Amino acid sequence: MNLLIVCTGNTCRSPMAEALMRRRIQERALNDWQVLSAGISADGSPAAQHAVEVMAELGLDLTRHRSRSLTPALCQAADRIAVMTQDQAVLLGMLFDVPPEKVTVLGDGIPDPYGGSLETYRRTRDALDRALEALLPEPA
Repeated sequence: MNLLIVCTGNTCRSPMAEALMRRRIQERALNDWQVLSAGISADGSPAAQHAVEVMAELGLDLTRHRSRSLTPALCQAADRIAVMTQDQAVLLGMLFDVPPEKVTVLGDGIPDPYGGSLETYRRTRDALDRALEALLPEPA
């Protein structure tokens, strides 16, 4: 399973989700799973400082992260694409011709914490963690 997690800038939500999912994949020994993240408007920026901080609280390191732009090749290589909002799901169809059945909106949508407080980032991290569980197969 190739999972692609997408947000706007790939500096907050999707890198946090990627790190959380990598941990789950490792813990469950899902050796046939791979996860990447990208942003619709990414520009090579580092992860947001608050994102780095709240992930460090869980022992996850985003200090080397650099945002990656979403490309047609990334969309095509993914078996499933997780997005943060319904608007992003629509954009994937419009910009990259991604079929709707390939796209999942996480939870009830995950608001962008950009510019928010450390507590806002913690709430976002925790919402992502809960939403990602639904993407995984049931434990054997």
